[in-house]
This record gives sequence, C-alpha cells and structure tokens, in this order.
Amino acid sequence: MYQNYRNLLNDFISKKSISTDANFASEIQKTADWLSETFKSHGFTSEVVQGFGNPLVYASYVVDPSLPSTLVYGHYDVQPAKKEDGWDADPFTIVEKDGKLIARGIVDNKGQVLIHTVAVFNLIDAKKLTKNVIFLIEGDEETGNTGVGKWLRENHSKLNINEVLISDGEMPYKPMITASFRGTFNSTVKVKTADNNLHSGLYGGAVPSAVEELATFVSKLHNDNYETPVVGFYDGQTTPSVDEKKLSAQLDIEREKVLAHTGIKKFFTDESNGFSLKTGFVTMVTTSGFKGGYIDSGYSNIVPSTAEARFNFRIAAESDPVKIWKSFKDFARKEIPDYVEVTFSEPESIVHPIKVDVTSPLHQKTIDLLEEVYGDKVLIDYCGATIPFVVDIKEVLNVDPLLVSLANDDCNMHGVNENYDIELIKKGLEFSQKYFS
Repeated sequence: MYQNYRNLLNDFISKKSISTDANFASEIQKTADWLSETFKSHGFTSEVVQGFGNPLVYASYVVDPSLPSTLVYGHYDVQPAKKEDGWDADPFTIVEKDGKLIARGIVDNKGQVLIHTVAVFNLIDAKKLTKNVIFLIEGDEETGNTGVGKWLRENHSKLNINEVLISDGEMPYKPMITASFRGTFNSTVKVKTADNNLHSGLYGGAVPSAVEELATFVSKLHNDNYETPVVGFYDGQTTPSVDEKKLSAQLDIEREKVLAHTGIKKFFTDESNGFSLKTGFVTMVTTSGFKGGYIDSGYSNIVPSTAEARFNFRIAAESDPVKIWKSFKDFARKEIPDYVEVTFSEPESIVHPIKVDVTSPLHQKTIDLLEEVYGDKVLIDYCGATIPFVVDIKEVLNVDPLLVSLANDDCNMHGVNENYDIELIKKGLEFSQKYFS
C-alpha cells in the first residue's frame, strides 16, 4: 500500500497548487482535475465543482445506499515555496532523507488526505470497504476563502453523513486527537504623519516618523510574558478544567523535545500556563507584518510619512471576535497620539472558535483504534490553529468531526523543507485502512 501511496503522491506533489498567488490558477485547476480523475479511476463518482472560489473536488463511493456516509475533508492547495527560500531541492519534487519525505504540501495537506484516499482505494480493490465514503477536497484552505462552507450550506440536504474525518495537523510521534480550535481573523492598521515623506536633514528630529509611531504602538501590545494589556481582550474565554490542564500538561511533556527543533530561545510560558494551555485556551494577537519607510538597496534619507502593520488574532473558545476587535481598536486610538492619522481595515477571514466532544462513542472507538495501531496512549490536543471548515461541519451537519493528526510535529508545516516521517505515513495508512474496514 505504501508504494501505491508514493506513486500517487509524486504526481500530487508535482502540481504547484499555490492558492495565495493568482499566477498559479492553472496549476490549481490541473490539481483539481487530476484528483477527480484519480477518484473516477477507482470507481468513485466524482466532479470538479466550480463557483465557490477555487475548484472543489467532490467524490463519492457507495457500498450500500441504506448506510450513512463518512465525509473525509482535506485541501489540495499549498503555501508558496521556491528553492531559493532555502530548500535543499525543488520543493515540488519529493526528496527522501533521514527517513522523511521532503516537499511542499507533503504534510499540509496533500500527504495526509492522500493517506485516507489510498486506504479507501485499497479496500475497494480488496472488496473490504464497509462504509460509504465522500471525499471533499478544497483548494482555498490556505487563503481563508469560505467557499467550501457556502457549498456545504447549499448542499447539505443531499448528504447522508454521520461521521466526518479530518487529518490536517501534527502529533509528537504519538497518536493524537484534537478537541478544539481557536478562532481567527486578520486586520491591517495604517498610520500617516504627513502628506509625503520628508527630507530627514531638513525635518528630522522636529517631526514624527510614521514608522516609529507605529512601532511604538506595537511595542505596547504585550508585556514581558507576552500578555496584552488591552482592556476586555480576554473577556469570555473559557477557563480550562482540571482534566484539560492535565491533558495539556501530558502533551507538553511529549512536545518538549520537538519544540527544540524550531530554534526558539524563549517561550512565554510558566508553571500555571504551559505551551499547550497558552496556545489552546488563550486569545492572542500577533504582529504578522510591518511595512514602512525605505528598505531597498542603499539608504533613503527620509522621515517616513506612512506605515502599516498587519495583525493576526487567535480567539479562544467562548470569546467573541467582534468584541475583541473593538477592544483592540479602542486601545490603538488611546495609545497612538492624536497627531497621527490612523485607519483600520475591517476584520478579514473571521472564523469562530470551536470545541468537539471527544468523549462521544465514535471518538472513544477511534481512540481505541489509534492506541491499537500506534501502541501508545492517545494524547488530546487543544489546538491553537484553525480549520475553518470544522466550524461549518459543526453548525450545518451537527456532527463532532474526528480530528486525527497523522504527521510529525517537526514537519516544518508552512516552512522550508516541509517533511513527513515515513514511519508515521505507514502507521497512518494502517490506521485509515482499519478505520474504513
């Protein structure tokens, strides 16, 4: 089965399905077409759905019309990657090194969704598939486009679904199920201090610099423990239970060695708020980009008149993104001086936080299966990241999805030399085959 997986993976990875760059639109279409034809070649009814952003691939295999279906969700779009970014080789050609496969999308999410695809193909060939299966694979997950959710809302009445399986995360070389995701949104703050950039010799020292004014504001967003003083920022967020604290602490023990690979010299954690608690249960804002002044070759002797910063917010369970955004704006207007003109973009790509019930019979059955395959106790992850479609599933289908991570924690998802441990691939294939049989 692994060799079949590798053969398909080579084709899948080679397609540069970068959704954040319109120059790759033809590659996006080519990838969707390839997926649909691959499903058809294994007995699926499949179509490429247009009109909801980048193409969606919808593929269905019916074992028995009287049975409900398991929906497998994934995405075929990937983050940008170029060899000159620091990759050891062409990021769209798989390289095997030190027991890992290296390529863009190898984990996020081509490699993981293909595990379930190949496992189901294998069961069909062996006539051992025991569930109806629907694959829904989108091409806009990395852009935050909500088209797949819109499609679900318009078509859910046609779907007889009682299980949803998603593998789009990492695990610390031990089996793991995700119990929650933080919500998210993004926004841009722009400042202006003059109508034009000014001559630094004639004006410098006597007028404000937009870059320095904005940088001063950004420096006030966090204290020494990376907590924000924004009034109301943490209102409403859930206090983790005793069990949740215990489960998060267990996960941190496993993560400790993995976190070292990042090269980070400082973590803003303490005994009462470990890494998993802080990323899973605490609302945060990160300055994700900063632009202003002159940064090309040489120097431009100016006092910059404009600057902008981009912010990513991660919203803890039970918190309200609208209220958090208002508290952030109020804080900015208070801290940025009156002589600086400030504009805010409206929040983009809003996704609400979500929790799933990992004590359900289906989750417990899956946990038992994972422990059988991996020979280890399943860890529970309260994840700080976001999969927007999970919220749609919960709201529209009223189903708690199975969020089963299959990839190694040191995979460099979104980074240079993204990689997937081969032994974990094989374990994932074994788990998936048992799940669907």
